[in-house]
Amino acid sequence: TGGGGVLRITMDAGQSNIGGALFGQTQWDTTDGLYMEARVRLSAIGTADERCGVWLTDLQEDTLSEYPFTLTTTVATAAADPNDAIGIFWEGNGPDSWVALSQNADALVIDGVTNQTAVIPPVAATWQTLSMYIAPGATVVEFAVNGNLLYRYSGATRAVADVSFIPVFGCTEGTAAINFDLDYIYVSQPRQT
Repeated sequence: TGGGGVLRITMDAGQSNIGGALFGQTQWDTTDGLYMEARVRLSAIGTADERCGVWLTDLQEDTLSEYPFTLTTTVATAAADPNDAIGIFWEGNGPDSWVALSQNADALVIDGVTNQTAVIPPVAATWQTLSMYIAPGATVVEFAVNGNLLYRYSGATRAVADVSFIPVFGCTEGTAAINFDLDYIYVSQPRQT
């Protein structure tokens, strides 16, 4: 943990590990809609392979060995595992902004790199609130940073499959030593009857 009781992950310079925290089980789904919010802070802004984010994934057992996406300044690539993931991400050698991404059955659906709505960069040593609202059926999704629209998806293809998800706060290590702090994470969905 970091100061003040926050959850802290330190990305050590020159390493290639992944770290993070899973919250609960694969119990959340998008059938009736879902809202997720997390307050995060980066101690510094890297410029290499440092990756961090807050997301939902369908893969519980291997989540912390399978980061769902990689980024460059112009391309987002979905990993083979997990099969489905959705969230807000940042990568040091990616765009100078938080990025909204999703994959459905290993295929990139929401691509906030090539179809960027807004540029909202992480700010060193500053708390930022990342949120996403997934409408029922997952064909409309809105992502925001500090209440400002980052990306809005509306399409015929579901952003993610109709499966159960687990919330994740995670990062990989790169070439700079950076702390990634989590103050809180909140997930809610309508009660199913």
